[in-house]
Amino acid sequence: MIRNLRLLIGAGVLIALSGCVIGSGPCLWLQVRHDFSGRVHFREFPRADGIDTVPILILDKTEYIYAPPQSLHCLAANDVQLIGLTELPDSVGENTHVTVNGKVLEGVAQGQYTRFVIQVNSILPIGRPR
Repeated sequence: MIRNLRLLIGAGVLIALSGCVIGSGPCLWLQVRHDFSGRVHFREFPRADGIDTVPILILDKTEYIYAPPQSLHCLAANDVQLIGLTELPDSVGENTHVTVNGKVLEGVAQGQYTRFVIQVNSILPIGRPR
């Protein structure tokens, strides 16, 4: 009886922690909306027809994302490209601290330069540009 109870408790703990990175919390799922905070930087990437300047969000805290097509383990994301906006608001410039709400996707399409991208739903500055 006690042995079965230990096995049941052990299995429950393993299931509960299976989606977590110890010390960092749960892994985020792809295509589910989340809030992210960080600083916006603009980076230039070469293209066949010139240079592509894209907004990159440098996250305040490393996020771990579960992406089964790439790995069965959670993958770290420190910087993500912001997509889905035709242009950023005037209040968002280089090094602006912002909160972004959006869906995390894999950066596999043309013009997506980071492993993960955020399809932006909203972006709000939380500080002044430095």
